[in-house]
Formats: sequence, structure tokens, C-alpha cells
Amino acid sequence: MKIGAAPDADGSVSSMETRDDAGFIPFGGGLLLQSVDFFPPIVDDPYRFGQIAAANALSDIYAMGGEPLTAMNLVGFPANLDMTILRDILAGGLSKIAESGAQLCGGHSVEDTEPKYGLSVTGFVETDKVVRNEGAKPGDSLVLTKPLGFGILTTAVKRGLVTEDDIEAAIEAAATLNKSAAEAMKETDVSAATDVTGYAFLGHLAEMLQASESVGAVVRLSDTPIHERVAELAADGCYPGGLTNNREYLGGYVSSDGVSEEAMLPLFDPQTSGGLLISVPEGSKASLLGALESRGVSAAVVGEVGEGSGVRVVS
Repeated sequence: MKIGAAPDADGSVSSMETRDDAGFIPFGGGLLLQSVDFFPPIVDDPYRFGQIAAANALSDIYAMGGEPLTAMNLVGFPANLDMTILRDILAGGLSKIAESGAQLCGGHSVEDTEPKYGLSVTGFVETDKVVRNEGAKPGDSLVLTKPLGFGILTTAVKRGLVTEDDIEAAIEAAATLNKSAAEAMKETDVSAATDVTGYAFLGHLAEMLQASESVGAVVRLSDTPIHERVAELAADGCYPGGLTNNREYLGGYVSSDGVSEEAMLPLFDPQTSGGLLISVPEGSKASLLGALESRGVSAAVVGEVGEGSGVRVVS
């Protein structure tokens, strides 16, 4: 959860604890957004790692309908590693910062036992354009803009079950900014949005529903995009520890109807640089999907918001 400031009904602003993806304060006729994220390598290629870590950090700004303004590098690096590795990591990150339109403003590094990289990001969104992760309404459709299962695939790479070449499509998706998806979202009347990262698809959906008022959701597994080989790897017991933690935490909130526990595993998978999860009114769904398609964003309608509470997963 983030500490932010939200407009009250009378237009004034008061500080409160929220579940939004970025912290925020009123500034210049809108909201100044702030977020930070960094982590150890999840792929072996330093340049691609830098790209994924930067895209992941920038995603919180996009999830709120904002535009990144500045970014600062956060680096941990062992003294005994070749410095060309660090240069490649930073080059990968810079490529995504530049693509976002933000300005790199330096950063900070420390000596560490393993490489770590990420960004602190500042963004801005006009008050009437901000998208919160609260406000999902009964009858809304749930739209997801990237496939699930990246955590399972990178675990399989670490265990030698697949190579990075085998999961290139998933790596490319993780390195893709949510910029185009955010632009499409801002063109339409959406109710709420969040990005899908470490809490998994179901965890971030649960946060959105709980932040909204008296709503639950139905998710259709057959309509949910999942990377190739993810289902079979998960069924064979190849998944990260974070998946187990997510499943245990959400156990009382998520139920299934005709879907096995094994088949639901990708929905609990912790993602890195996942897509946007958007709650959109039925009347705006076609407009959103069209705006996403026109920007080359492959999106899927994966379920609906309804009255009540909790998430029910159906086939």
C-alpha cells in the first residue's frame, strides 16, 4: 500500500493510506506520482535484465494513467564482477527510460553481494485523467494486456528445464513498456486499473476489488492469456516460492468452479513487469479494446466485476 493524497468530495485534499500503484501528492493542477522498484537479475542477459527492471519500475506510473518525468538508477553491484556487465544493465535500463520519454537524473550505487538494479520514478497525471485501483463497478469487464506465467518460466530457466531462447516471447513481453496500454486506457472511460506484478494476477485483482465498494469478480481461465509451456511446467511443480505464498494468502478470497488447483497455478504466479489489469464499463469496452489494438497491444477480456465479494475462477 502507498501513502498518498486523494481529493475529497468537496475538492479538498487529505492524506490517506491507499492501495494505489504509486504514491502521490497534489502538484500543478494534477498529481505528482512517485514509485520505486529494484531486484536481482531474473534473466542472464545483462541488457535485457536492465530493460525488464526499468519497464517494471515505470509501470506503476502508467497504471495510474500518468507519464514518467524523471528516473534515478538504483544499483547494487559486486566489486569482483566485470564492470561491462554493469554498463550493459544500465544501457538496457536507459533504453527504456528514453522510450518512456522520461529524463535520467543520475542515481545511487552500493557494493553488494549480487547485482541489483531498478529505478526510482517520478511522474505526473492531470487530476481529471488519474486512474485509481479503486472504483471497479458491477457489470465492468476485466481486461488484461499481457500474458501470465513469467515467474514460472524464469524459475524453469534457473532449473535448466528451458533456455532463455525458449522463453524469448515472454522476455520480450516483460521488457515492453505499458506506455501504449496506458495511452489507450486514458482515451476511454475506465473505472479502475492496476499493474500485475509480484502479488500475481489474482492478488492485484483482489486489491482492486477490496479497494472498491462491495464488489467481487468472476475470472474465466480459458480467456486468460498465459505464456506457452507455463501450464505444463507448473503442473510438474516448477514454480517460484512466491506463487505458494500468494496462493496461501488469497486462499479464503479465491474460489473455483470446475477448475482444478493445478490449472489455477498461473493465476497466482508472481509477475515481473506484467501488464495492466483494467476494469472498464460495458459501454466503453469496445472503445478500449479498439484503442489497444490500434497501438499493437494484445489484450483479452478475462472476466467481469459483480456484486458481492471474492473472486470465483471458472473454466
